[in-house]
Amino acid sequence: GEEYDEETLESIARRRAVIKDSWDFFRMVCSLLRDRRKYDEVFRRMQLDPVYPYLNSMTGLNDPGDDMALGGNIGADKPLTQVHREEYEGMSSSAVARDLVQRAEVALPSLVEICKALAGSLGMEEVGVGPVKDAGAALRKAEKKYEGDVLKVTDYCRALLVVKDFPTLLALLELARDSFGPLIRRVKLSTLKTDRASKPGGYRDCIINLELKDHICEIQIHLWPMWVVCGVDGFRHYRHCLEYSTDTFGDPFEALAGLDRKTMAELIVMAEEAVADMPLETLEWYHEKFILDYFAETGLFLHHGLHEWAETTLRALIKLRCQSPDIGPDHHETITLYRYLEQALRAQKKTEEAEVVAELIFQNKQQKKTEKVEADKSLWDQWVTEPFESIVDPNRKEREEEEKIKKEVRASKKAWRKIREDRFKFLDGAE
Repeated sequence: GEEYDEETLESIARRRAVIKDSWDFFRMVCSLLRDRRKYDEVFRRMQLDPVYPYLNSMTGLNDPGDDMALGGNIGADKPLTQVHREEYEGMSSSAVARDLVQRAEVALPSLVEICKALAGSLGMEEVGVGPVKDAGAALRKAEKKYEGDVLKVTDYCRALLVVKDFPTLLALLELARDSFGPLIRRVKLSTLKTDRASKPGGYRDCIINLELKDHICEIQIHLWPMWVVCGVDGFRHYRHCLEYSTDTFGDPFEALAGLDRKTMAELIVMAEEAVADMPLETLEWYHEKFILDYFAETGLFLHHGLHEWAETTLRALIKLRCQSPDIGPDHHETITLYRYLEQALRAQKKTEEAEVVAELIFQNKQQKKTEKVEADKSLWDQWVTEPFESIVDPNRKEREEEEKIKKEVRASKKAWRKIREDRFKFLDGAE
């Protein structure tokens, strides 16, 4: 065979390492955007809950949100801080962080008792308390989010609760208000609002901060449909989305923009190695790792002009997604694959086949619109709608929209009262 000197071999090894890193990064971007779309789809479905308009109308406490355009704040302007003590004046940030960690340890047993009481009353899907954030992690967070101000870190002492659905969240908020209202310093609902942005990566939750033993603690309240997408790995998803600004990508394959053909070909070789142990025809619907590998490889095929190969892979992936009991033919992930398939077919001038796929995508879009209309209708059925005024009024449309929202909220609140009566009757005794 061909012989290479040591320097050439080192150069080949370095190049291979670069290509491997590039493949791993691209695959991660595909994974992050896939999960982002999962979160978006989960939130879309959650908004069909009859109590959602009521929750959406609620105002948090000390919660301007994170959207600057909507009057929110960036990290350094966070309205809530730990207690500023005189002795902190002459102390370094590290020393202050260490003191706050000690105070968090003192507050932790009280937070445990509160979480036990909430979980005991409502029945949580999951509960976790602690561990206390260490000083090093607090300093890094302060540096990254709060311009070095460790007092702005409010999750030294923390807990997480996973509730089943929006009605359980409403019940928890009511129980918290009635049980330890005077201790609450912030209720952050902004990421659950339709007009507010999610956290980086698409995640949405509720946060309650309360003061225990002169220390601000945090209870993160997760909703089961959101939580179940990534589980405990949800924070890693959030951190990576923040670090790599993946929310600026509309399509994971955009990450390939600007790569030359040689690099693209090398990446395809790397992708082929990744799937070598699982040929396409042996793939099953539960082989998630390899399905992601094949999906990422499809992006390489499309960008490299290998549209026939892309079509073959996409058809196989669509079949697997349709077979999956958790996904199926109408799931957003399956529809995304159909969009890429349409692209691959049009590139091959297979117009008739592309039109069939385009029609399928259109029908899915119409179905989602119908779902929303039906959900709204079931809410409106609780109210007799008044006839619209027939007079000419330039502001009529805006006023009608405002009135429609008010009626939706009233109907939603009525739905909540019924659910409260059926599922959370004990709340009447908590007042």
